[in-house]
Amino acid sequence: MSFRRSISRTSAARRLRFRPKLLSACLLSLAAGSTAGAQATSSDSSLFGLKFPSGYFSRFDRVEVLASNTDGYGARFLPVPVTADLRVTLVKTPTGLDYGVGSQLGNLNVLVGVFGGVPKAEMNQSLPSGFQWNGLVQGRGALSRFAFGYTHSGNEGRFRLLNALGLAAEAGVGAPYGYSEVSGSAPRSFGKLNTAVGLTGRLYTFPLQMDAQASFDLSLSANYSPLPGLLLEASHLERGVAGSVPIGGFGLGRVQESNFAATYRLAGSDTALRVGALRSRVARNWAGDRTTLLGDVLLRSSALPSMLGPSVGYQWGPGGQDGHWLVSLVALPK
Repeated sequence: MSFRRSISRTSAARRLRFRPKLLSACLLSLAAGSTAGAQATSSDSSLFGLKFPSGYFSRFDRVEVLASNTDGYGARFLPVPVTADLRVTLVKTPTGLDYGVGSQLGNLNVLVGVFGGVPKAEMNQSLPSGFQWNGLVQGRGALSRFAFGYTHSGNEGRFRLLNALGLAAEAGVGAPYGYSEVSGSAPRSFGKLNTAVGLTGRLYTFPLQMDAQASFDLSLSANYSPLPGLLLEASHLERGVAGSVPIGGFGLGRVQESNFAATYRLAGSDTALRVGALRSRVARNWAGDRTTLLGDVLLRSSALPSMLGPSVGYQWGPGGQDGHWLVSLVALPK
């Protein structure tokens, strides 16, 4: 059972990406306007006179629509207008075509398709507490695994303990393994200053190969509002890793990342369209020696529940090399 988090890097000079919250906000706004005269007892949603299953538009919170010369063109996790939560993915990437279908049935998640040129079938059951399992089968020698474990969580989800046993194979190497993870978070406020500390420890063990890898995450975050409308946010993630694994797909690496954002919300009532907020962001990947600067202009309209607007930034790598511009659309709650 793997809980790795992937981070994609963009190396092109320009990109345009519509984020999930942006698309969801637009569709939810349209749906709200078209259903204003509907009765509260109706179990369906409607848009332009068309009927959709109840709660259909809320499924757009996971949708990612791409329009980028580096990431490709298309949509991921686009919900199908049927009662079941069925989603399709179709993206033309620079190297090929990603396509698949997935569904969430209660606590059961299913995904089948071809991603990155690799056939993939995954099914897992994930619960806050209790027994759960995860199965993944991939072609072309990519990581395949099956794991069964037990999770316990407490303190309103701030503490979590997971222990699992599984069998994995990758590039012709197969191995049984054990996985343990413990995590906790501690938020605390000091007047206008809000802070949080998070700790996560992981341990992979491979008894047949006599290998093991331990990793430890320390995350720090804080936000502070010195003036009305102005919000300062900062966070840092530090990860240490020791040991090795025979299954490369489970291996974690050193992480050192810092983020800072300053957001200023302009006061005023909702109108047809006005500037609602200005935001600047800085991201620093210390381990990879990569820095990103971004500036956002968020527009506010009475017709939409969220603010949205253009974002322009610049990113460079080690020694100031590999610099490129970043252009995208971003969204921010009102």
